[in-house]
Amino acid sequence: MSSILKRQDNETEDAYLVRLYSNMKVYGLDKYKIADLMNSATGKNCDESKWRKDYAQSLRWGSYFNSQELEDNTVEEDLPVKHEVEILKDGSQKSDKLIKMSIEDSKNPEYLLNAHGYNPSEWNIVSAKSSIWNQHNKNDGTLTLFSSKITVKPKKDGFDIDRLVELVCSKRKPIVIEKEQVEKHSKLLEIPLYDMHFGVSSLEYYSEHLNEIVQKIRSRSWEKVLFVIGQDLLHNNDFKGNTANGTPIEKVDMERAFDEALQFYETIIGEAIVKAKDVECIYVKGNHDETSAYGVFRVLKAIFPQVKFDSSLKQRKGFVWGKIFLGLTHGDKGANRLMENFLSEYGKLIAKAEVKEIHSGHLHAEKMSDKFGIVQRTLATANKTDSWHDDNGFIGANKRFQLFEYSPSTLDAIYYI
Repeated sequence: MSSILKRQDNETEDAYLVRLYSNMKVYGLDKYKIADLMNSATGKNCDESKWRKDYAQSLRWGSYFNSQELEDNTVEEDLPVKHEVEILKDGSQKSDKLIKMSIEDSKNPEYLLNAHGYNPSEWNIVSAKSSIWNQHNKNDGTLTLFSSKITVKPKKDGFDIDRLVELVCSKRKPIVIEKEQVEKHSKLLEIPLYDMHFGVSSLEYYSEHLNEIVQKIRSRSWEKVLFVIGQDLLHNNDFKGNTANGTPIEKVDMERAFDEALQFYETIIGEAIVKAKDVECIYVKGNHDETSAYGVFRVLKAIFPQVKFDSSLKQRKGFVWGKIFLGLTHGDKGANRLMENFLSEYGKLIAKAEVKEIHSGHLHAEKMSDKFGIVQRTLATANKTDSWHDDNGFIGANKRFQLFEYSPSTLDAIYYI
């Protein structure tokens, strides 16, 4: 018999019983083997139910983890290496492993994931349970060990935004731009570029659109320039060709797409800082790229500290300037109730506004309706037709973007580029 299973010289009957039951899986025991060990160690001949009752009574009346008797209980043998993993139907996994760690480590999800062999950027802990016991060897003396059991599930897309932003920002330093010295600024320029799908379309493809936007920004001194960023800026949400919902679609070069989207917005935001009194960027999540586009937005926020960024993940956002109200969303959720949803969330702001606009995208084609003075626009895109839209017959729409110019109480112009 392995010495780890024997009753130790300084171990009481209760302590030995609790140790065996508490480490059943680690020792490879069941209730019948425990009964045999207890009968052998005590000279008794009791059935397994008696030992189970004694174990329960020891836990009820004893003080298992606080008992000095148990804390002093040591085993002079290296523990057998044991690591059990169970894969469940829903994709989650259970891991049971003996780990040397501190009490603080046992409360640290990232430490537990690494200790069990899971990458913290790809897995989340659903539950964790750790049981303390001691092991003694001649080299290290008495060690506090944990029988650690965790249940984990894979992250939705395994896309580590914080790490990506840190990596990209290490190569791009904050940009300092001198504003143009102008005594008078006027008007708001809204630049809502919906459904750009970088990866399907490239920076070279968008070069003429980029030049036209730059020229429009340079055409006057603005009170404010508003950028609406996100809403399927990138075609994929990860590096495996999936959307934010995990739907496999046409896989694109995401490294190139991410970098080209950054270059595009770095250019026009830099121009806006020169020509506008204030610049603001609002993130609107899309159904293709909720995570990856958020990464682009976070990088832009890091390199343009002089610009206001709204990085919240709300499905519907409201923006007010003067007597102008703009409702912003992607349009993939609640498309038939957009006006009602915006009225529910922003009714007071809408009531005070003289210009009431709701802007969405998603359909890759332009639509407009006007109900009770609230104009609801589905904006077009200049993006190429990707395979999904081609397969489903969403073809033939005008390829263009729209920019909106406002005075404090009027919509003055819509520019098609």
